Amino acid sequence: MTRVPYDAELQSAAEQFMETYGPTMPAHVVPFARSLFEQQVPGLDELVAGRQVAARTVNVPGDESGPASAVTIFSPESPAAGGGVFYIHGGGMVMGHRLGGADELVALVEQLQVPVITVDYRLAPEDPYPAAANDVRRTWLWVVEHAAELGVDPSSLILMGGSAGGGLAAGLALRLRDEKMQTPLAVCLLSPMLDDRNESVSSHDYDGTSLWDRGSNLMGWDALLGAERSTVSAYAAPARATDLSGLPPTYLEVGSSEVFRDEVNEFASRLWAAGNLADLHVWAGGFHGFSTFAPQARVSVASLTTRTDWLRRILLSR
Repeated sequence: MTRVPYDAELQSAAEQFMETYGPTMPAHVVPFARSLFEQQVPGLDELVAGRQVAARTVNVPGDESGPASAVTIFSPESPAAGGGVFYIHGGGMVMGHRLGGADELVALVEQLQVPVITVDYRLAPEDPYPAAANDVRRTWLWVVEHAAELGVDPSSLILMGGSAGGGLAAGLALRLRDEKMQTPLAVCLLSPMLDDRNESVSSHDYDGTSLWDRGSNLMGWDALLGAERSTVSAYAAPARATDLSGLPPTYLEVGSSEVFRDEVNEFASRLWAAGNLADLHVWAGGFHGFSTFAPQARVSVASLTTRTDWLRRILLSR
């Protein structure tokens, strides 16, 4: 085992995370982690103070697939015509909040001049699969139905998610394709959680490390799917999909020093093999979520710039 080391500028952020959460997040730590996330969620007024961005939260009605859920819409004062971003937050399927990392979302609104819609979903283990998948599907269809009042063209929505949200985004893209519903203009997957099997080299290499290691990942998948499983839907674990054809242009990014590195690389290769357009970026020395935890590091700045440039290019290509 020879792990790729962390980028030097990221090392202190990784150590700080380790001091708070430990090298692996067992299930009994999840309530503590959730409470920390809740404490760190900023108010909407605080998020947009002094910025030319408006924010409002609305409830998406529930139906037979699940209860009502909240979405927050960040809108520019002078939106560009039509485009928008539908964002699904991370948290290993067991924690997180739609306003986690919202500073990055507000920055996207400023840079792209399109609305960003960030969504909630039910968490495991209290609500295992298909709860979260149903929630994001229901919310996507609600946004498509109400696109005009939200200021977006439903055919110009980019589907974006990080970590668990990246897995949910990939699963949603597959489901919308299969159900012949409104598909996204493009899909943006940020260190996505794609494969419940955890058989890759990077899954084994990053065991006992900080920032969502193998043990944490196994816990998250067990919470979502149960510890004993044989048949798993591709909508839950997109790496299990046997057909990746017909998907929108996809952006994938991952750190070279994290548990998801190899499954993201394999997923990108399979997208290409199925004839899809895909951009893949592996950031040297990046741990899981590095650009959020250490946004001033040079590798974080480079990754954020590259991501935003891709989003802008997609929106301009409409």
